[in-house]
Order: sequence, then C-alpha cells, then structure tokens
Amino acid sequence: MFTRKFSLVLALFVLTGMTAVTSISTTSASPVRVDDIEGFETAMDLQRVFSTVAERVSPAVVVITNLQVQRRGDQLEDLPPAFRFFFGVPERERERGREREYEPDPRPAGRGSGVILRSNGYILTNYHVIRDHDELELQLHDGTQYSTREGELEVVGVDRDTDLAMLKIIGADGEEEDLDLPWLDFADTEKLRVGEWTIAVGAPFDFDYSVTVGVVSQKGRHGMRMHTFENYIQTDASINPGNSGGPLVNIKGEIIGINNFIIASGGMGARGNTGVGFAIDGSLAKQVAEQIIEQGEVIRPWLGISMQDLTPELQEQFGVDKGVLINEVMEGDPAEEAGLQAGDVVVRVGDEEVESPRDLQFAVLDYSPGDEIKLTIVRNGEEKTISVVAVRRGDEPLARYDDREEEPQEEDVFEVAGLELEEARGRVVISHVASGSPADSAELRRGDVIREVNRSPVTSVQEARQALEPSRGGTAVLYIERRGSRFFVPLRLD
Repeated sequence: MFTRKFSLVLALFVLTGMTAVTSISTTSASPVRVDDIEGFETAMDLQRVFSTVAERVSPAVVVITNLQVQRRGDQLEDLPPAFRFFFGVPERERERGREREYEPDPRPAGRGSGVILRSNGYILTNYHVIRDHDELELQLHDGTQYSTREGELEVVGVDRDTDLAMLKIIGADGEEEDLDLPWLDFADTEKLRVGEWTIAVGAPFDFDYSVTVGVVSQKGRHGMRMHTFENYIQTDASINPGNSGGPLVNIKGEIIGINNFIIASGGMGARGNTGVGFAIDGSLAKQVAEQIIEQGEVIRPWLGISMQDLTPELQEQFGVDKGVLINEVMEGDPAEEAGLQAGDVVVRVGDEEVESPRDLQFAVLDYSPGDEIKLTIVRNGEEKTISVVAVRRGDEPLARYDDREEEPQEEDVFEVAGLELEEARGRVVISHVASGSPADSAELRRGDVIREVNRSPVTSVQEARQALEPSRGGTAVLYIERRGSRFFVPLRLD
C-alpha cells in the first residue's frame, strides 16, 4: 500500500515538474534588447570602426624579444664543476679527444613592441627595448620570425636622446628584399586635439597584439627627465610593460605616438597601469626615424649655450616679459663666435617665438648643422638679431637647460644676506653661508664664485658690496660660477 502511494506521489511530482518546465518555456518574455534606442546605430558604427582599425593596424605591429647572456661574477669561476654547470658558468670538458667550451645561451631578458614604417622592413621601436641585447628576435603578426643570430635582422641606428631605435629585416640571405609588409604612416600631430580617440597595440605582459582604447589626455608633455629631448602625448589608453615601442594610433590608424613609459602607483616606470601613459610624439618620432633610415644616425645642430627659465624676478631685472635667458656661452663654440653673451634673452628663433628652454631646443632642431640660425635677442633692453651657424652636435645637448627649481641642490642658488666673502686671485668667492640665512635658503655654497652683481663685474669684496647696495629692499641679480657652469640668480634683499 505504501509503495503504491509513494509511486503515485512521485508520478504526480514528476508530472507537475514537467508541467512547470513546459509552462516556463512557453510563457517566458522576450530577452531584453537595446537596439531600438536612439543612437544605437551610431554606437554600432563607432564599434565597427574600432574593430576595423585594430584589424588593419595589428599586422603592422611586431613583437621584439631581447635576449641576453646571463653574466655571472668572477667569484663563480672557483665553484666545483657541478655547481658551475648549475649556474651556467662556461666549462671546458674533454669529449672524444676534443676540447669543448660550454657557453650559456642568451635568454629572454624582456619583450617589447615595434611598428613597421616601410614595406621593405624598417621597424621603429624604443631604444630601451633592445638595449644591452646579445640577440634580438622579431615576430610578425602572421608568426614569421627573424633574428639577429641568423643574420635576418639588424639594428640600423639608435637615438638614446629620444629613446628610439630602428631595426631592419634584411632577409635570410642578408640582402635587401621587397617584403611587401603592411606599414603605418604618421599623423600630423600639430593638428591633434586633447580628447581625441587613441588606440594602443602591443604585447603587454607577453599578451601579443593586445588592443586598448583611450583618449589624448594631454599633448606636449615634457620635463619628465626621462630623456634629453622630450615631447610626449599623454593617454589613458592602457599601456603596460611590453607595449613599449608599439604604436599609439588615431581613429584613422595613423601613428600619433610611440608608446614609451607609464606612471604607476609606484612612480614612473613601475609595473602596472593606472591610466597615465606616455608616448613619444609622432612628429619627433618621425623626424628621428627618417634621419636614421636616410643616414643611419641622428645629426643635430650645436649652438654652445646654456639656458634657464625666466622667473618673474628675472623678467623684471632684464626688462622682458618672455623669452629664454642665456646663462653661459661655451668658449670657442658657434654662439660665442656669433657674439652671443651670457645675459642675452632669446625671444625668437627664425620667425618662431620662444618662451621656454624647451621651445628653443625644438625650434633649433628644425635646422641642420651648417645652417644659419637667426636668433632675435634682447640685450640691455634693446632687441637685435644675431645669426649663428650651427655645427654638428657631439655628445653634448644642443643647448644645456638649467632648471634650478627642480634641482635646487645644484642649480637654484645665491642670495646675498648671510654671506661671508673673500678674494682669491681676482675673484670674489663665498667662504661661508650662515645657517638659516637668506643665502642658506637660496642654497648658496662655500666656494661659489660671484662674477657679476647687477650686470657689473666684481673682482673684490668691496665692489660686490657697492654693487649690491642699490638693490637693498628689492631684488638684485648675481652671475655665479660653480664647477665650470655659470648662471644668473635673482637675489631678494628685502
């Protein structure tokens, strides 16, 4: 009896369950849809654009692996053979009567990205991606690989001052080949606007051909002290280790920058993106790339000046409201030969106005060694034009930039109160700086030489006092020499 009742209940339960399932299946509402809302088709069009850009740009991006031999210290040479083998130390053994040397193979030390600029295999990347390599391996989007070991890949040239490098695929036989590779062109970044879309393609954390999207957060960033010549585009498109050297493109698929570094929670270069990434501006990258392709190196002009920003105090003292202050002219270099002097304020290079040392640097970069560069300066309140014939730059920057506010321990100096001075071989030398004094606050140092006070040369302590006296209660200007460098400093005496 119990069995029959249980069977009946079970049958009713199964039947009820089946009925419930059938009921849900036949009476459920349609899935939620949003394709009927206003603007949906516009959004879909934009989505298709991003997808198409990613599809067309990715084949022009390469993955670069930097391989290095793991070098060990000399102390490992004395280890027993078993340990030497474990640590990869070269070992000589006898094998069938022959002596054989074991050398550790190069191992991946890092990966980065690059972008193809010519169909015949010119590839632009960051210098730091290939720095200190023993071998380089390069992989195309279709999986084809080239390496320096096999003679299929070479480094054409590098520019450490901008952190750029050029590679070239030269083919299996070492000869020039028309590879018919897909390549990208540069955009005109002068027309680039903050807020425009950006797309980054690269290999972050070894995830090849990752695509991220963002906007131009700002352009013309500099003063990062990463490289000598700085012109960066800031973006919130996610850039991470491995993206370095890859392209940052606009919605047309044109290069607007070469991804370079990030600022993470741990500071510049830390691992992990927080939405603040920087790419070398395409205009600068294009200039460097073309020079390396055409002549195998970057040749820049050299003027032979050191310069600094005009603070409000210096503007008042020199009678100008903008420009770049020359604080030193190198002996025997083009600027001195042309007649430029310390204290001249450069207001134009050619027809281009300059308001900062960076403006002057990049204005001069438009010229080549041997070109006549016209500098409009203000000297003693009068404007004049001086022509400088630039020469080829060596290891020096084309014009040194002294930014005292960011390096006060070396550059930002000299106020007069609280000083003790002495005379040495016709020079006025600071012998003591009183702790807590205005001079101490200005970070004047024992041993600094005061060459001028308010543009008047001084060779004695008495001359320095006389030149400073008229500025009591106001601001004076000292011309200081320290460790071979010379610069002007506004001196508040109130």
